[in-house]
Amino acid sequence: MPKASSATSPSSASTRSSTAAYQNAQVLRRNQACHQCRRRKLKCDAKRPSCSTCVRSHAYAVAHAPPGTEHAPHPECTFDEVSEPSVVDTSEPKNRFERLENRISELEALLQEKDQASPTDKAVGPTRAGSAVSSFDSASLYFGFQSDSFDLNDNSLPVDPLGTMSSPNSSPLDDLAGIAAFLGTPAPSGYTTNGSYNRMDMMTPGWPRHLPNLSTLRHLVEAYFNFTPLAGRMFHAPTFLASLSLPPTHPKFPLPATLHAMCAMGSMYTAAITHMPSDANAVIDGLGDTFAEIQIRAAKNALAASLRATSNIFESLQAQVIIASWYWYNARWSEACVAFAVSLRYAVPCGLNMCPPFESISTSSMSRSSIILPATNVIEDEMRRNTFWIAYMMERHFTSINSFATFLDDEDICQMLPVCAEQFDRGILVPPLDRQWSHDHHVIETQPEEQVDSFVLHVKATMLLSKIKQFNCRYKARKHRGDPDYQPDPNGLPGLPRPGLGLTTTTRAFRELDDLIVTFRESFPPHLRDPMAGGTIDGSLLTALSSTYFATIILHEGHAHVGQPACVSSCKILASSRAILDLLHSAYSTSHNLATLGVFPMVCWFAACRVLIRFLRSALDAKSQEHITALRTEIDFIRTVITDIGESFPHAQQYGKMLTDYLSQTCGKEFVQARSMPAIIPSPSQQSQSSDELSMVPDSPQLNLNLDPHHPAMVEA
Repeated sequence: MPKASSATSPSSASTRSSTAAYQNAQVLRRNQACHQCRRRKLKCDAKRPSCSTCVRSHAYAVAHAPPGTEHAPHPECTFDEVSEPSVVDTSEPKNRFERLENRISELEALLQEKDQASPTDKAVGPTRAGSAVSSFDSASLYFGFQSDSFDLNDNSLPVDPLGTMSSPNSSPLDDLAGIAAFLGTPAPSGYTTNGSYNRMDMMTPGWPRHLPNLSTLRHLVEAYFNFTPLAGRMFHAPTFLASLSLPPTHPKFPLPATLHAMCAMGSMYTAAITHMPSDANAVIDGLGDTFAEIQIRAAKNALAASLRATSNIFESLQAQVIIASWYWYNARWSEACVAFAVSLRYAVPCGLNMCPPFESISTSSMSRSSIILPATNVIEDEMRRNTFWIAYMMERHFTSINSFATFLDDEDICQMLPVCAEQFDRGILVPPLDRQWSHDHHVIETQPEEQVDSFVLHVKATMLLSKIKQFNCRYKARKHRGDPDYQPDPNGLPGLPRPGLGLTTTTRAFRELDDLIVTFRESFPPHLRDPMAGGTIDGSLLTALSSTYFATIILHEGHAHVGQPACVSSCKILASSRAILDLLHSAYSTSHNLATLGVFPMVCWFAACRVLIRFLRSALDAKSQEHITALRTEIDFIRTVITDIGESFPHAQQYGKMLTDYLSQTCGKEFVQARSMPAIIPSPSQQSQSSDELSMVPDSPQLNLNLDPHHPAMVEA
């Protein structure tokens, strides 16, 4: 059967043509419709004094009004005041939006002329400014080297030039109104890292205030992920980096507080970030002098605003952890102490310190364990768990070097341990029955083959440090209460000539912790015993191994009598210090930048060097030149490494100063000046003297006066 012809008759064609012409004739210019139709989003023919739509609406309202209702005699229909002449003059702009378009075109033309006149003004290093960042794997981008593939002032952003990125439903003319508001501001808030202002806030009105432009932001965020320890565990890096391409008004765009904190941390690793200029325009809302300080304070302000809105509580926790880390990196101890405590306390209302079914048995309607919604997928669930453990580790690392109490009791933690890195990255679900829990018996020294990696060992090493911290802080109180595990053996230790003095090292709790350290260290799987395997450094594994030796130092240091014959504590702290030194020597022999290992490995180096200084004092008193030479070489090596890192990082600079002061007070100012480091430094395992031999060097009264006064578990008189 033949198909009907698709050709249209002349009459129908003419009808459509006339209809189209009528419709085109009814198209109004912008803002020509009446206010009422624009507010209700209705079609308007703009007839004066009242449009047809308002007339119909008024007639309908009058006809269907309840009895006794009074209505205005005429419909309410108002229009914008038009100052244009009735005859359109094509030589002049029709309205303010067209004038704005012309003005923007003029400004763009001026900017292009400026770029063509001085093409080298926007170059960083030998490369033109138009080059883009393809990868941040090269270390030449960071630690004092200028980038040859990145331009901090590059404004070739993946956004519409009219700012349509700010709203998915907005039109170009809608956003031109927002751009017009910014054209009148003398000093935009979006600035580049060299102090010059960019046009990000003009291009995207929704862009968070005080953030650098998008290219600089992405550069700093990638630096944060590449060089900050555990950043890839607290965030799922591919997902987070992809979210930076979203409009700033999108609900999945990162929290501004998180971005500010990442910018502050990332700026420590790149030479492209410079100090802000000291002129008045560079100081915004009274913020600080440097780029990092401005970003960290902006992060705190954005974090406070987020908490007031009671939204994004978990993202606020992540931002708080980064802020606390920045304080520690910059040797702001009091602020770091408070910030770490706050970050760990944020995790409690989020319910991250426990996991079902290990919840409260309370039946109160206010007993909900979490104020945040459940995770939507496996990656988000594990990211929350990882964030809690990172907050826990950072707080425990910080409190392990002082006598402050911890801010969350281990008894209040009933959480699963993290999954392995590959399982987290791929979003693999590991059932709870196959996981280890923090409150399991022997969880620290038991290593399931399929559920352990360097990060899990790092968490367990921190749990071990926490146990020792609790012992030191609570020993006197528990002994006073009569806890049998904290009662010293009246017979003392075998081989020591002072029985009956109530040595702390003879208590059952002390011996259990001492044995746990050794058992945990021996439980490391064979493939997780060398953090330098393959020529690179596994930062988590290096920290876990160093933590086991650091645990011995903080457990025994207060009870060590350096130089006393058969002092077990002296032998153990010396052996642990040299084990830490051995790890440092192996790490130093690689091409890895030790500054990227974080703060806590340096804490371990600091503690080891402090112990070696004590033994140097005893060797000086015994006038043992062989021991003096060996100890001074080891001490100078640690101090030199810390001093080198201190050129870029304030925390290393402060630890270096503390070692210098301690060395000067203990051994004399003549030992402060470090000698030049030899080309090949013998590792501690290559030293000829044994720990037992050196531990018998006589102690000195001066050394005893320099014992750590904050250690609560000192030998009782």
